[in-house]
Amino acid sequence: MTRKLSILLVSLAVGGCLLAFLIWAERRPPAHYLSDLRSVISSEPALAQSRGNLLLIRPQLYPMDYQSPGHLRLKLTAALDNARNAGLLGPDTLVALPEHIGTWLLARGEKVEFYQARSRREVRDWLLLGNPLLAIEALLLNLDAERLDEALLRMKAEQMAEDYQQLFGGLAREYQVTLLAGSILLPEPRVEDGQLRSGEGPLRNLSLVFSPQGTIQGSPHLEPWPWRADATPAQHLNVGALQYRVERDWRPGYPQSSVHLVGGDMSSPALFLRGRLDWPIGGASRAIQLIPDEAEHAHQAPGSHLLNVWISSE
Repeated sequence: MTRKLSILLVSLAVGGCLLAFLIWAERRPPAHYLSDLRSVISSEPALAQSRGNLLLIRPQLYPMDYQSPGHLRLKLTAALDNARNAGLLGPDTLVALPEHIGTWLLARGEKVEFYQARSRREVRDWLLLGNPLLAIEALLLNLDAERLDEALLRMKAEQMAEDYQQLFGGLAREYQVTLLAGSILLPEPRVEDGQLRSGEGPLRNLSLVFSPQGTIQGSPHLEPWPWRADATPAQHLNVGALQYRVERDWRPGYPQSSVHLVGGDMSSPALFLRGRLDWPIGGASRAIQLIPDEAEHAHQAPGSHLLNVWISSE
């Protein structure tokens, strides 16, 4: 009888501890959010006659900016408000965002300690502590660091796809511009009835264009993953009578893109992320950086950098 009672008490204690851990793991107390909303604009004087303009945004982003889509939206609207006040947004404007700005949406809703981690090991530990199901999968399958990245992404892919469309489609609609929304890594992404969906298949790097009405414009641009120079055609999009070509290249050691005017001689500066986002992307070489340590910047000023190019009517 005593042995049975002891087993019962131990079971209750273990069950209570497990329940307490699960409750703790699910708790996401609100944290104070403070981010640098400054931005600086680089632009030649407006042309007397132009067919429109291209506005590249190199946003300065940090892990805490991805605690919620609202945080990221606040950062981007601060830059877009600056551009609008400077007269750089109109019906013939193409706003372009960098590669993988959407991939970091996988960091939504984690514990505060996750965003404050100073090493990849700390990131991994807090990620596992805050996601018991992911921790169990990692334990059972003996996932290494790269596969842990992918397991997290697949676990959150459906929410990531929804956040990506709502956030960037909403910005295009609010500011009445055509928005090249940067890219997001998703498993077998597709568009059904105007909605971005994720599947169960291989990872693909997806880039969408949103119209001034906030709807998806044209066909989704899909790239193989990991990125291969010989397997990625250029992306084409239209803004009014202008046609642009978007080319991507990882060979500097970080993802970057450039925008070219089809039938013209305009080629944009490189477009890439700024700030500090060093989360490794599953399957990519560890030599790859999201934020380049060494790249030519438009300014030395802190904050997001906005690079504007006017398109001549000649």
